[in-house]
Amino acid sequence: MVHQKQIVVVGAGIVGLSTAYALLKQGMKHVIVLEQATVDHKRATSHGLSRLLRFEYGDDALYSQMVQLSLHRWKNLERAARRTLYTRTGVLVLGREDDNYTQPSYHLLRQLGFSTEHISRQSCAQLFPQFNTKDYDVFTYNIDAGILHASSCLNMLKELIRDLGGHILEGQRVTRISHHNPHVPIRLHLQSQDELQASRVILATGPWVHRLLGDLHLPVRMTRQYILYYANLPLSSFELHAFPAFLADDLYGFPIHSTCTGHGPSWFKGTSHNFGELIDPDEMPRMNDELIAQVSARLCHLIPALQSAKLAHVDTCMYDVSPDEHFILDYVPDDPRIVFASGLTGHGFKFGPLLGELLCSLVRETEPVVPKHRFRLARFHKILLM
Repeated sequence: MVHQKQIVVVGAGIVGLSTAYALLKQGMKHVIVLEQATVDHKRATSHGLSRLLRFEYGDDALYSQMVQLSLHRWKNLERAARRTLYTRTGVLVLGREDDNYTQPSYHLLRQLGFSTEHISRQSCAQLFPQFNTKDYDVFTYNIDAGILHASSCLNMLKELIRDLGGHILEGQRVTRISHHNPHVPIRLHLQSQDELQASRVILATGPWVHRLLGDLHLPVRMTRQYILYYANLPLSSFELHAFPAFLADDLYGFPIHSTCTGHGPSWFKGTSHNFGELIDPDEMPRMNDELIAQVSARLCHLIPALQSAKLAHVDTCMYDVSPDEHFILDYVPDDPRIVFASGLTGHGFKFGPLLGELLCSLVRETEPVVPKHRFRLARFHKILLM
C-alpha cells in the first residue's frame, strides 16, 4: 500500500483525467493535475466532439474485452454525471474474406456474446444504400458500437475530479522532472519557474512524451492526422439511426452529428487511420492538401453522395504511435515512483476510464483489472538497446 503525500498527474487529456479520477475514487488524496494549456484545448489528442467506440479488433480478445469493460465504465460515468457521454450508432464493417480482420472480428465477438451479424451484399445495399459495396465481399454489423462525445467526456471528468477534492491547474507546463534521489520527493519544474513536489507522478502527456522522457528514447513517433467534415448531405439518409458508423479498410466515419458543444453545425465526419507525416507536437499544424484530397477521394468513392456534398472543414489531430500499435503503460525504468502512458496510437480514447484504472493500479501497487504485461516497455528491449 502506498503511503502517499502528493500525487501529480501531468496531462489533462482523457488518460490523465481518468487516472486522477480513478485515484480519487479509490480514496487517494492530494491529487493534482497539471495541464500545459487547458482541458480540451484544440491541439490535444483528446480534443474533439466525437470518438468511435468499436469492439472489432480482429482475433485480439484482450482489446475487445477491454472495450466491454470500458463501455461499462462510461455508462457508470454517465449515471454519475447525469449527462449523455455515449450514443449508440452501430458500426458497419466493409471487409474482405482475406483481410485478416473482418472475419476474425466477427467470430471472436460472437464467442464473446455480442449480437454482431453477417449481412449479405444485398442486405447491406437495402439497409445502407449510401455505400458503394463493390470493393468488398464481407459485411458485418454490430449494433453495440457508437460515438463517445469526447469534449463532454473530458469536461465531465474535470468536474468530477474537482467534486472529489482533486485540483486541476491549467496553463502549467512541466519542463523538467528531478528524481535522482529516491529518498527525497520528486520535483517538477514548471515553465513559470515554480516548482512542485510529489511522492508519485503519472505522465500522460500524449505527443509531448519525449519532452520529459527524452532520456528513455521511447520508440514512439508522432504523426499528424486529418479529419474531414462534410455538409449539405440529406439528413434523412445520413443522420443518427439512419446511417451507421463505419469501418472500411483504413477509412472510418460517423453519421451526421453536432460538431460543437452547445449550438453549432452538424456535419458528417470521415477520416483515415493510416499514419500521417511525422511532426513536432509544438509546431503549428499545417494542411497537406494532397493527402487531404486523397482521403476525400476515397471517402467519395465509398460513399458516392459525398461527391455532391461540401467539404466544410478539415481538422488536425496528433497520434503518438508505438511500433506494435499497442499502448505503453509502465514505470520509468530507474524510478518506480513515476508511471507513464504512451503509444495510444489513435485508438486509446475509448479505453480512457480503464486505462486510468490500470495506471492507478501501478501507482497503488494493486492488482490490475486486466493483465498489463502486453503494455510493458520491456517488450521493446531490443529497440531501446539500438
